[in-house]
Amino acid sequence: MGSIALAFTPRYAVFTLSVIAAITFLILSFVYTGFVILFIVAVVLVGIGVHDVMQKHSSILRNYPIAAHIRFLLEEIRPEIRQYFLESDTDGSPFNREQRSVVYQRAKGQLDKRPFGTQLNVYDTAFEWLHHSIVARHPSEEPFRVSIGGPDCKQPYSASIFNISAMSFGSLSANAIRALNTGAKKGGFYHDTGEGGFSPYHKENGGDIVWEIGSGYFGCRNPDGTFSEERFRETVATPQI
Repeated sequence: MGSIALAFTPRYAVFTLSVIAAITFLILSFVYTGFVILFIVAVVLVGIGVHDVMQKHSSILRNYPIAAHIRFLLEEIRPEIRQYFLESDTDGSPFNREQRSVVYQRAKGQLDKRPFGTQLNVYDTAFEWLHHSIVARHPSEEPFRVSIGGPDCKQPYSASIFNISAMSFGSLSANAIRALNTGAKKGGFYHDTGEGGFSPYHKENGGDIVWEIGSGYFGCRNPDGTFSEERFRETVATPQI
């Protein structure tokens, strides 16, 4: 009785209906042979259901015979459903459909521009744009710089707004440090040493240096770990710093 009652529970409903359909179509096929095709389909479903109940590797298939395959099918095509039916042109990551379309169009040599504005929310947080100016000003010929140090400063510094941020020797090779410092020299901006200290390779090409002491492990430290005023004074006396 327990097995019969189980057959009529909701989770076995599809399997039970397949059995009933197979019996019904078998009887009707004696009346009209066209029902043979439906009988074969129902028998295939019953066979799948019997296999699902008998197998041991998946509890979902065993508890929901036949019906569980629908779940696995939907899971298999989930990315396609999202891409083609649910996502908008601006959804998705790491690249949305609009961005991918630009790549496709350029790869095929097609027009990659669309008229009449954008689908993006230009009033969203962190969205930036440039306004057209009716009365435009000519940019200054002088490079934009920031003065560091007031009237009482013995050695004020005029810093560029674009500089080389902290990247230590050790993390970078000697040649990389040389190349960065050469660029700082040519571009008129400073080169931050990072926590790795002021190495001999920073000195070679004469670019401006910001000496980052950071954790204090390199450049101004005594062997016992205390601060070395002498080494500090010696390093900051370097004209580059």
